Amino acid sequence: MKIVDKIAQKSAEGKPFYSFEYFPPKTTQGLSNLFDRIGRMQSLSPTFITCTWGAGGSTFDKTTELSAVAQTVHGLETCMHLTCTNMDRGKVDDALAEAKKSGIQNILALRGDPPRGQEYWTQVDDTFVHAIDLVRYIRQQYGDYFCIGVAGYPEGHMDSTDISSELEIGYLKEKIEAGADFVLTQLFYDVDGFLAWEKQCRALGITCPIIPGIMPIQSYNGFRRITNLAKIRVPADVAAALEPIQSDDQKVKDYGVQLAAKMIQQLLGAGITGFHICTLNLEKSVRLILERVGFAQPAASTRKLVNAPTHVNTDEGAPGTTSGSDAINRDSYLNPLIWNPTEAQGRSESWDDFPNGRWGDARSPAFGDLDGYGASLKVEPRKALEMWKRPTSAEDISNLFVEFIQGKIPLLPWSEGSPLPETEAIQSRLVNCNERGLWTVGSQPAVSGKPSTDPLVGWGPKGGYVYQKAFVELFVGPNEVAAMVQKLRTSSPWITFFAASRDGEVVTNAAGDVLEEQKKIAELKKACNGTPSSSGSTKTTLSQETPVCAAPFTKGGGEDALVEGSNAVTWGVFPGKEIIQPTVIEKVSFLAWRDEAFEIWREWEHLYPRGSASQKLLHQIGHDYWLFNVVHNDFRDENGIWDIVLA
Repeated sequence: MKIVDKIAQKSAEGKPFYSFEYFPPKTTQGLSNLFDRIGRMQSLSPTFITCTWGAGGSTFDKTTELSAVAQTVHGLETCMHLTCTNMDRGKVDDALAEAKKSGIQNILALRGDPPRGQEYWTQVDDTFVHAIDLVRYIRQQYGDYFCIGVAGYPEGHMDSTDISSELEIGYLKEKIEAGADFVLTQLFYDVDGFLAWEKQCRALGITCPIIPGIMPIQSYNGFRRITNLAKIRVPADVAAALEPIQSDDQKVKDYGVQLAAKMIQQLLGAGITGFHICTLNLEKSVRLILERVGFAQPAASTRKLVNAPTHVNTDEGAPGTTSGSDAINRDSYLNPLIWNPTEAQGRSESWDDFPNGRWGDARSPAFGDLDGYGASLKVEPRKALEMWKRPTSAEDISNLFVEFIQGKIPLLPWSEGSPLPETEAIQSRLVNCNERGLWTVGSQPAVSGKPSTDPLVGWGPKGGYVYQKAFVELFVGPNEVAAMVQKLRTSSPWITFFAASRDGEVVTNAAGDVLEEQKKIAELKKACNGTPSSSGSTKTTLSQETPVCAAPFTKGGGEDALVEGSNAVTWGVFPGKEIIQPTVIEKVSFLAWRDEAFEIWREWEHLYPRGSASQKLLHQIGHDYWLFNVVHNDFRDENGIWDIVLA
């Protein structure tokens, strides 16, 4: 059924409506758990849901699968996002065909990344330059079969800051005249600003449904990241409310529920009757918001929670998103259990109740990026070139990384902002690494029992203590890989590491996937005793010197470490609470990030003409370098990791 028809039904009944947005998770476990979550959230009766689309079709398979399952298995009216730039027409055709095959009748037609012009060497179909081109194409190919939505920008598009509001709305009207049926807006927190924009749209002749996008605040760092990235205005009262609670993530989350509910009530009072909620693949806040505004019935207050799991996850580089009074038995949801629906709701909706960074729990539907958009440069090409210039040597790359650590440039392709304050404690070490061609894309200092209110490393409720194992994530050149692996294996029993090439080779002395590693234990024991492993050896840089064995059975490693599979690198101790572990490094999350980290080299490469010195350099680096993640497990040793990595 078409979304506009469902909206018309709600309007005829005099009822408000709401919809949910989901993104395709990075991992198989996350996708499976999202299917379960969508099934539970179906009880909240959304009018429709949407599934996001990764840059350049990077999430083609997962988005089409997620959309198909939601539509056919759960019976939810599903709207599939579809971007058109930097994709050939064949992929667009395939996506539309898959949608129709699954019974999906709704498409959100988006532009996507800024289209690559003549300065880009990748050939893309010039049929699609703007979202209006996709709208026209869908209408030409499918007639009236699809209900088409387009994006609206109450505060202007982030890439069009020099365009007036009237001109921006004029472009929106053109998309509607080309065949679009409804508008979903970008998120905002300035309700008065949205209402003024919506009034302006109506005055200029736009009569179709305009549905405001509501994104509940899930963590302070995540809020700052998305508002900075999308250039979203933050009202003074919102900033003032967040300032004193920014380090207590449970209070931030509670405020996020309160604020979203208040926004919806204000919009209802102004005659707006539909709302699109960006779930971030999370569950509990959405339910609480709907209960607060009277759209959903409160959950049973007598609900019994058996081993109620709770979890903590963080945005990248932000070890401190906690779940308040909750903590998780990590194994409790691995085994099949039977419970009644009300028990299941409490148990399942909050075990990963905060957005994951790339070192959160890889089984969470929310694991990975904030929006699931995938590997892309978080800045428009013109600004990227201004910051990163035109590197022609490895030394030029080293200089860029050093300038970032020193605060001379605001971001790198792998970052979305300046280094966190805690980086000050290890800044000189990071500079040293990058000057030597060991390019760091993630790190944290060792911390042993600092107060949770510490201005640099503190997080969580007051009165607690926080701990961190030092870790560093870095790209290592092909001539240094073997030596780096060797010293990480032999220099200290406190070191665990993962290393991977773009081609899929992995070397580690730590466990990853539990079942997979259990099967390899016997083989690895033989290899570590000098018997060649059936897995052979790695590529040229490692084949003769470092067979894929990892010596996990020496002091500090051992079979227990191999089987365990996860390494908590940040945790906190708070009054009356169980130990909180917000940052966990494990094989599955490392491999998911590995793919994205190397893809970003390719995205950076595409800023430059094919055959140019910069393009050739970045292409070679992206194919030849290895990504390392190194953890020093003695959290009391502030210098141990650097003494080894920089040896």
